[in-house]
Amino acid sequence: MSFVSRKMELGLLIDLYQRPDAQFLILYGRRRVGKTALITHWAGGLSQPYLYWMASQTSAVNQLRNFSQALFQFLNPGTVMTPTFSYPTWDAAFAEVARFAAAQRVVIILDEFSYVMQADPEVPSLIQKAWDHALKESQVFLILTGSLAGIIQRTALDYQSPLYGRANVRLKLQPFSFGALTEALPNYNSEQRVAVYTMTGGVPAYVQLFDDRLNILQNLQQRIVTPANVMLNDSVFLLQEQLDEPRNYVAVLEAIAAGFHGLTEIAAMAGIDRSNISKYLAVLRELGYVERLTPATVRRPEQSRQGRYVITDAYLRFYYRFLAPHAAAIEQGRIKQATSLLYDHLLDFIGTHTFEELCRDWVNIVAEMGELPFLPERVGSFWSKQAQVDVVAINWRSKDILLGECKWGQGDVSRSVIQTLFDKTDKVLPSNVSWRVHYAFFGRHGFTPAARELAATRNARLITLAQLEADMGRWLRP
Repeated sequence: MSFVSRKMELGLLIDLYQRPDAQFLILYGRRRVGKTALITHWAGGLSQPYLYWMASQTSAVNQLRNFSQALFQFLNPGTVMTPTFSYPTWDAAFAEVARFAAAQRVVIILDEFSYVMQADPEVPSLIQKAWDHALKESQVFLILTGSLAGIIQRTALDYQSPLYGRANVRLKLQPFSFGALTEALPNYNSEQRVAVYTMTGGVPAYVQLFDDRLNILQNLQQRIVTPANVMLNDSVFLLQEQLDEPRNYVAVLEAIAAGFHGLTEIAAMAGIDRSNISKYLAVLRELGYVERLTPATVRRPEQSRQGRYVITDAYLRFYYRFLAPHAAAIEQGRIKQATSLLYDHLLDFIGTHTFEELCRDWVNIVAEMGELPFLPERVGSFWSKQAQVDVVAINWRSKDILLGECKWGQGDVSRSVIQTLFDKTDKVLPSNVSWRVHYAFFGRHGFTPAARELAATRNARLITLAQLEADMGRWLRP
């Protein structure tokens, strides 16, 4: 797969590079999200040499030596260097960078630098000192990347962290959006791309596993449900890199993936004391793997007792639902049962999770493009004992609310689906307020003539999967 998407991120890098003064970018994100690919793709188009160095999980002494040798060779090309050469400290190494960048633009890329910070907790303070005393007055463009979210948070993002306020830009690189898969997998149709998105969550390294010259079943048999697939082990790495004792966190994820969403039932399924479950969920939320949802009509969600915990990382959700239960068999090359179950249940899984999420994403995107009658303050769903609604977008100030229904069935959406949502509207609206109600219906294929006729009576929007994908792609290519 060639380099795709990332137009916004590339534009940011170009803009920062063209500024005349010192620039400091911290680029972070989960494993395999494409940080290295983004940086090297951009740097490969520069008209001048640049230093790219990737840290490894080794000792602090080795890391300093490895960087010192890479820096010395960059600053002194062709000069013979002894194998044991090292600057005495990181301060001395950065002083050399500042000296060289005093009168010329110099790009220094330190990839996976969170490994250095992990090995030597003093390094962030040394970078702070170097930046404050020398680097910020030079013409350096310093780029630090990292996959260890906890370390990046403690050393660069928190208010009391050593590097807080030093970086010009802090960018968390996200997985591909669904709209980007049209470019990544052009030979697939919309439904096939939804299937890929369901399994990969848009993580570039996982998307790259799919060959769009093969159908989905062929990809599962030949490339996905195999012992060699990195997706089989990455869930362990994601947690082990971030957490000292991942066992209980795995148990929590397994419980949520099995369909348990309340605090008490998650604790019971995970075998964790009810009084301790909140701290595990808090860490998983901080890492971006789990989210606490409340009905979109709740004005103060942090105070609501209606919270439900869900796995928001699509890869982890897919892994714990389909791969984890069969991991041992897959490792031994026994893949038929896992492949059969995955293929048989994938469509239901898409309808239950991915399609509804994409519909809510669509609401946010078209609102941002100015194509909704109002700008939502919250977009989510609604549930109560009386009613459930897949998509709810609300603006409390303007008193606008959008209600939406998502149908992933094979046939066209029927009139009864339209009427059912109309009928339960009063059970969803917050009381004591006069609301302007808007409607949207999402269908995998289309809508029957009777459904279209009824929807038109309330100016409801009807969105097919093809239209949803086109709108998301249009957002990426303004």
